[in-house]
Amino acid sequence: MYYIFCGAYKSLFFALYIRNQGNKITVLTYNKDIIKYCQAENINCIEFQYIRSSVFTTYKLISLKRILDKIIKEVAFNTEDAFILLGDQKTYDAFYLAKEFSKKGRVYYKIPENISTKFKKSKFKPFFIRGDPIKLVLKSYYGLDLVYFRSDEKSPCFGVDKTFFNKHNMKEYLPDIDVEEAILETVKKIKSSYKEVDNLIIDQGLVISVLKFDTIKNLYEKLFELPIKFAFKKHPKITEYKSQNEEKYYNIFKNCDEIPKYIPVEFYGNNIKKNVISLYSTSLTTLSQLPHLNAISLLELVDWYDESYKNEWRERLNSTSNGKIHFPKTFEELKEILLKS
Repeated sequence: MYYIFCGAYKSLFFALYIRNQGNKITVLTYNKDIIKYCQAENINCIEFQYIRSSVFTTYKLISLKRILDKIIKEVAFNTEDAFILLGDQKTYDAFYLAKEFSKKGRVYYKIPENISTKFKKSKFKPFFIRGDPIKLVLKSYYGLDLVYFRSDEKSPCFGVDKTFFNKHNMKEYLPDIDVEEAILETVKKIKSSYKEVDNLIIDQGLVISVLKFDTIKNLYEKLFELPIKFAFKKHPKITEYKSQNEEKYYNIFKNCDEIPKYIPVEFYGNNIKKNVISLYSTSLTTLSQLPHLNAISLLELVDWYDESYKNEWRERLNSTSNGKIHFPKTFEELKEILLKS
């Protein structure tokens, strides 16, 4: 049995790739939408409560460790099994599971090739000072030797490095293809049982703090005036909580047919006939590789609070898609793409 920690859908995609190679899998997750997907697709799933702490709530780490220890005790993990850790950042619950399972059987790690973070460590950065108490608790209570990463989002986070992997005898998982290729291969083979749509708008999570809301609202209202039918897909969430800003944002799409949000949008690609549209969702990267689809980013058609951040996203999407994503600069250009498809 292969056990894979899946906090986000990228890990789930890789888990399904492993299953497609003829292996039995069990998903470990706190993500409510991943749980729903596993239930719908009859995938073995061990769910546990989502708990994150801050410097002011380090006591929550005690509750989380009890939950994880219960999982470790109940899983009959042995030398015939394998645990896979995908990624080296943020998920200290996954790091702890990997460390403990390494005492009983095989543990592999795999770092996605498109993660280009640089390891930096400093005692003088404010975030590091605030993070040190948590790091200390994770060291003394969990036995985790964590390091700091400065991620592409420019905010430091906890992670592990080669020292951690070597200390616990974890080996790199080496499939024939890299993670992104494995995901694309999986996506190409899957078609949802849900209905087909001509055009799908995909969400990338709440963007009101990044983009000016009025320009988002005006753009979509203008888009919905076209003689074209659109469906809408919400971004998966770890929890079911909805904020007032989310309600305000999602009200824009109230007249669109809605695709169940627990279905990974990448797995819905073969159900879309013409266009997949988003402000700047990273899912456009994978979907742009499906030859029957136009993948369209609207990032040039809305106002950003930080223009440099917009340019970073455009460069990232263009690079990771090998130039296959459309970036219309005017509404007329967008209209032409949609009406010609």
